[in-house]
Formats: sequence, C-alpha cells, structure tokens
Amino acid sequence: MKEINSKEKSVLITGGTSGLGLELVKLFLKNNYNVVATGRQFIELSGFEDSFKLIQVDFNDMNKISDALYDILASYRLDIVINNAGVLSPPDYRLTTNGLEYSFQVNFLSHLLINEIILRKTGKADAIKIATVTSPVYRLADSDLTIHNNPDNYRAVRAYSSSKLYLTLMCEMLQSKFPDTDLHCFSFDPGTFSSGVYRMQKSWFSFLYRIAAPFMRSPEKVAEILFLLLTDAETENGMIYDLRKSVSPVRVVDKRKKEEFRLLCYGLTDPYIRQSD
Repeated sequence: MKEINSKEKSVLITGGTSGLGLELVKLFLKNNYNVVATGRQFIELSGFEDSFKLIQVDFNDMNKISDALYDILASYRLDIVINNAGVLSPPDYRLTTNGLEYSFQVNFLSHLLINEIILRKTGKADAIKIATVTSPVYRLADSDLTIHNNPDNYRAVRAYSSSKLYLTLMCEMLQSKFPDTDLHCFSFDPGTFSSGVYRMQKSWFSFLYRIAAPFMRSPEKVAEILFLLLTDAETENGMIYDLRKSVSPVRVVDKRKKEEFRLLCYGLTDPYIRQSD
C-alpha cells in the first residue's frame, strides 16, 4: 500500500464497486480524497491509480474482513467511513461462512466489526465521520431486535428490514463504546433507487428488477446528496437523513432489549478483533 499523505483526506466506502458505492467512489476521487473501497468484483479507475485502493473482500467472511481492515489502517488514517455494502435478503434461509444469518452479517454485523476496528485505531484527537446507508424498509422491522437465526421462522423481508433497522442503531452503539472519540455519525435513507442489491434473488425477481431499474432514481443523484451531507452539511449525531436532507430520529427501542442486542453483537465481533487492540 502507498504511504499516508497527512495533507490528504481519506474515505472508506464499503460496496464501492457498483451502484451507489461506485458513484460515491467517483465523487470523492474527483474531490481529491484518497479512496479505499471494498467490493466483491474487480474494477479499475483510470487516472486515479495513486489515490484509489480496492480491497476485494466478501462480507460473508469476517475473518477476511478483519484482516483487510488491519491492512488498510496500516496505511490510511480514515476521515470518513461509509457503510454502504448490502444485499437483499436471500429468498431462502442462508448462513454465512461464520455461521450467521446472511443478511444480518452482510448488511449489519460486518459493518459493526469494521467500525469497531477503525475506532479502536483512531486517536482521540482525530475527528472521524461515519455514515450508515439504511433503507425505507427499516420502518417495517420488529422492535424486539430479534436476530433471524431460525430457518423455520425465516422471512426474507423481515430479515432485510431488521438488518436495516440495526444500521440505524449503530451510531448509538459506537458512541456508547467509544465515548472519548471525536466521532460524528448519522444514518442515510436513500429511498428507492437503481442498484445491484438483488443479486441473490431468484431469476424472475432479477428480471423484473432490471426492467424497472431505468425508471428508478439514479445512484448518481443519491450519491451527490450523501456526499454533501458528509462534506458540507452540519448533520446531527445519531439521526436519520433522507434525500431531502430532512431529519428523523432513530426509532425508540426498549432500553433493556437494546442493551442485550448491543452485548450480543459485540460478543459476535470480539473474536475478529486482534488482542493487541
């Protein structure tokens, strides 16, 4: 990896090889950021070889995610982190390499791990902004914070909406665990737009989605709004912003359930954090 330039700002964008993530990568590069992107596929961006770094990693495997993050942090001091990678929940119950329900890990828990590793390495005097990309369906999730790990009760819509609700809770979780860090964190609801999140769906769904995609909002427009929220706007900590830059509070969840969920999640990420931290 290249040496850090202390005069440059750096951003990490997960899911940065397609859709919204790729448009964010292009925007930050054009605005003179060092950009590190994670993604499953390989891409090249001509003209930005010195400021763009791609890490090919699947969020299905937290061992590989952890190794990738420690490698990144050996060469970059991150100013902005965008938790964008995600997938529509598979139609059938599926486990990750780590034995967890697929959308819970890929959409949420792997991002929690990434942010925890980053914040452990971030100096107390170093400011950092974190954005989590949620979805309008977070409103449909149950407030009991149940992890959908029973194949007999699995419902794809429930699993997906829950993972997006968990993302809106992440800011509070991180600020509670790292109270002395200069952390600014918010969630972003992009509404409905054309993306590749349907990749694990059945062929008929993917076919219909591709037909509808040209009539949806473009990822370029969504990326522009999130870019402005991260670089120009005075955003409120822990809140949810939409495409109009309107603000909504995170859903009120029972404190006991929220604490149980927090402890459970950190118990799941702990094995992938190096003991030296």
